Amino acid sequence: MYPADKEISGFVEKKKHGDLLLPFVIYGTMMPTLFSAFPLHCHEEIEMILCDCGRCRYTVSGNDIDMEFGDILVIMPWVLHSFGLVNEKDYFLGATYLISLDMITNHNVDACASNYFMPMLGRKCNDYCVIRHNSEHYNEFRPLAVQLFDVYFDHEPFFELKLKSIINDILFGLLKYGYIEIKTETPESNDVRVVRQVVDYISENYMENITLSGLAELVNLSETGLSRLFRYITGMSCIDYVIEYRLIKAKGLLRSTDKPIIDVAYETGFNNISYFNRTFKKHCHQTPSEFRKYKK
Repeated sequence: MYPADKEISGFVEKKKHGDLLLPFVIYGTMMPTLFSAFPLHCHEEIEMILCDCGRCRYTVSGNDIDMEFGDILVIMPWVLHSFGLVNEKDYFLGATYLISLDMITNHNVDACASNYFMPMLGRKCNDYCVIRHNSEHYNEFRPLAVQLFDVYFDHEPFFELKLKSIINDILFGLLKYGYIEIKTETPESNDVRVVRQVVDYISENYMENITLSGLAELVNLSETGLSRLFRYITGMSCIDYVIEYRLIKAKGLLRSTDKPIIDVAYETGFNNISYFNRTFKKHCHQTPSEFRKYKK
């Protein structure tokens, strides 16, 4: 259906969204068809999610947000977030819009950039907002989201100009109705810094043996203290995050190389091929071999 700082280095998504000429893209988000969860990450784009069917749970800055049919979630740049199914029997189908502010600023320093766009990039506004399907202004935002989708995929003449116009209308409405509020200060808590340190370590050492006790020692916390803090901020346990991260790396190798599956397993931190196969099947709902064949 759907065709930096050092503190956040471990969270920053490496994938390029869009390109220099059109820094905007829309992805289909299908769970569990493509994946059942996506671990903690951030990026420079505004992310807008439109739920078309089913439900899922986003965790943004430590807050759980359950998304149901019609709901719209907007996440500001550089904000930590993850998402996944609420339970194994759920499914989710939605559209994810990645909007770079370069799309509408072109690096011009004017009143809009100074008063609105630069504060968004500098995290001087609330981290996210939710427009529920039964909220007061929903009937203004959903048509804009649908129109943005149609214009992007129809690619009719001059569609780039229309995309900019719709994005501006969406941001105008978010500011006008108070969904986005520009703030003067947004200090980051020490709790978030601790979790960032843990995730940064995992991203650099996922192929090694990682234990809860080792992570707790890294940040000078007890195992119980770290477990509670990590789950509060990310919505998942430390070890679940390690597994999700390793699976993402494994899927990347399966998709981009012809390495034997046993080599993929060991290179991504799974020291037992049977455990790797079971874990992959549980989380991805297909075996590594099936995933590789499907992706090709």
